[in-house]
Amino acid sequence: MLYVNPIALGPLAPGSESGVGESTSPKRALEELEHLFLFTLLREMRRTVPKGGVLNGGREQEFFDEMLDDALSGAMAESGQLGLAAQIEAQLRLAEIQHALRPQRMHRGAMASSSGEVLPIKEMV
Repeated sequence: MLYVNPIALGPLAPGSESGVGESTSPKRALEELEHLFLFTLLREMRRTVPKGGVLNGGREQEFFDEMLDDALSGAMAESGQLGLAAQIEAQLRLAEIQHALRPQRMHRGAMASSSGEVLPIKEMV
């Protein structure tokens, strides 16, 4: 029952200037991903606990447990102590750097001159 307020995150959010084409920050998106991951983790862990006994409250208990998992996962993601969002951000930055430093591929049948200019093979002779 992960609840996301579409008005708070959407183009009509208070404080948004244009209201069109705006997106959330990458850091916020990574935090939401961590929240979703933790919510799913808590929900699946709760499913391993046997049902029944004195505290089996039926649908109301399931609803409460889902709300509790959502609140806990939100607080855990916001604290950043798990570090999942930070790790993903670091990996994305590393991939950007590697992409920027990757040498450009030359066409088949071409060689680079001493000045770095790409010349066809027949012109280098």
